[in-house]
Amino acid sequence: MEKSVFRSKIEPQHVDFTSRVSISSMCDIILYVAGLDAHNRGFGIDTLAGKNFGWVLSRMCVELDYIPKEYDEFTIHTWISDYNRLSSTRNFTLTDDNGQIFARAVSQWCMLDFDTRMPVDMNTLAQVHDGTIVDSPSPCERPRRLGAVSGEPIAEHKVVYSDIDFNRHMNTMRYIDIILDTMPIDELEKLQTLRMDMNFMKESLYGDNLQLRGELVDNKRVYEFSKGDAGALCRFSFEFNNIEK
Repeated sequence: MEKSVFRSKIEPQHVDFTSRVSISSMCDIILYVAGLDAHNRGFGIDTLAGKNFGWVLSRMCVELDYIPKEYDEFTIHTWISDYNRLSSTRNFTLTDDNGQIFARAVSQWCMLDFDTRMPVDMNTLAQVHDGTIVDSPSPCERPRRLGAVSGEPIAEHKVVYSDIDFNRHMNTMRYIDIILDTMPIDELEKLQTLRMDMNFMKESLYGDNLQLRGELVDNKRVYEFSKGDAGALCRFSFEFNNIEK
């Protein structure tokens, strides 16, 4: 099986005040390609909806060697390298028009039963991965397991209509934007390279009241969203080249 190849472009709606792609938009582009490839191969959300199942992101990492600018065009290669009972690994490389890789991503997915809100054993749907595995390793270190964040609360957020996606839970890009809204804007303006790790443990649903904690640990900005007695919902780690120790 060959890797799937897609062309993409940074459109005006993808950029921030620096005229470069925002971090959440870059992730959105990558996740859009994941969904498009799954649809093309016959196991997209439209197909799974018949069983009331859907794909849910459990972990992801993204590495950027530089931040693309408005109207930059590039190629995305994506492939599934492996899967087990509860997780499927999808990989990405992004190359410029000279064929140079400038970004890498690894995502790990589970399949959710929307009736029970519980993971589905992928062995019961093995045909989903039939003929899709590519014998090629992940292009970078896989998403890291992130520990608890002990920093002080820095923001609160109530999950509203504009936060939720077709899975009826909070969209990945909204988490990222809420975190970025707490960062110094001059730091984001100077951003050159990035590694971001994401861990999702529990869902955030419409009406939930979330608390965000953050701290600087070993030159990484780490964050944790939690909800009352439910504990941690998800964690994020950002490594920028311009954070002062």
